[in-house]
Amino acid sequence: MLTKEKAKEIIKDTVKRSIIDFAQKSLNKKPKFQILDLIIPKERKIRSIVGGLETSLGTTLWEPLAKALAKENGFQIINKNLESPVNMPANLSNTLQNIIEERKRNNGIYNAVSSHEEIKRVCKVFLVRPITAFESAPKGFGVDIWLKKDGINYFFDTKTVQPNIGAYSKFVEQILNWYTFFYSRFPQEKAEARIVFPYNPHKENFWDKTMGKGKPLEQNNEGWVENQFWDFCSGLDDTYSLIVESFSELRETKELENDINKMLLLKSS
Repeated sequence: MLTKEKAKEIIKDTVKRSIIDFAQKSLNKKPKFQILDLIIPKERKIRSIVGGLETSLGTTLWEPLAKALAKENGFQIINKNLESPVNMPANLSNTLQNIIEERKRNNGIYNAVSSHEEIKRVCKVFLVRPITAFESAPKGFGVDIWLKKDGINYFFDTKTVQPNIGAYSKFVEQILNWYTFFYSRFPQEKAEARIVFPYNPHKENFWDKTMGKGKPLEQNNEGWVENQFWDFCSGLDDTYSLIVESFSELRETKELENDINKMLLLKSS
């Protein structure tokens, strides 16, 4: 069983390794010249690393961290992506589009649970007439993290904690497509999908402060914030506090900063 001490060790190691690997890849790229390189070359390189890290935090940090904690908590890590039918049957395609449109209208005809159940019901026909041809899911409908435990498949995608207008409708569409892809191929299996906001940047409730209270994405049943996700992965309580502590300790010891400075020095020599 994963302990808090072991979890913290995993968190620090994963954070450090992920950031170092990203920094190394960033420094290995052929830089585009900017005039500030003549004045503050080191600061420019650091800004480039930080900027790139900010935009790719999901795949660079949150994804490997979630997988590392989940693995220690007995989850199977599925290192592949969902595939969609090459030619989606008309009944399934029409059902999916109808549910998406109704959910975006947010008129109460479908909620998170009934959307899921309806897609699963329609896919039962594939037990008798299975779909045989699948292909990579369309761009924008991939799964960052696929875990499995006790016969249930879990699909997660980590998102920015400050989504743009219209993003929540896209998140709902993403989840509904995941269910459609999965049950069209595995109509007898079980799945749960969530959009994940890795931390809460507000002092108040995340859903109260976010745009439109997150609608039409349904909190809890479709959207998880902070410890809802991290505690699920680790099996511990208040895992996010361990993440914060790990970040703070890495800053105080300067071990990560020193490693990056060494890389910058080698690159400039």
